[in-house]
Amino acid sequence: MNGLTRDNSSTIAFVLNCYFSDAINTEELQQWAFMVLKSAESYPDYIAELTTFDAPRFHIYNSIGFSPGRSFTKQEDEAIFGIAYLRNREVFDGPSRDRALNSLHDNHAILTEFRTYFPFVQVEV
Repeated sequence: MNGLTRDNSSTIAFVLNCYFSDAINTEELQQWAFMVLKSAESYPDYIAELTTFDAPRFHIYNSIGFSPGRSFTKQEDEAIFGIAYLRNREVFDGPSRDRALNSLHDNHAILTEFRTYFPFVQVEV
């Protein structure tokens, strides 16, 4: 799977954005990491560590070893919160439900990417 290294961190940045926005929880982060272990020919060492990650969220950067970089537009960030709202998650420091759901509607690619990386999570629009 591409996008998991310091040089190309687009995938892990998306996963972490979902994690910090509560679109996924810790168990789903672990499931994602396990899925990467099973399906990828090679992967960074931190993926194995994420299969058992259970520390406070902000400690995840210690496990990964770097801060992933990917620029999300404000609407893309809001769209990820929209997924959290669709999943009836409690959202902290996010946009309003209506704003987030409108952003998700306008950024369907975010939902597609979410479903690609988290096929085991059901999201009904």
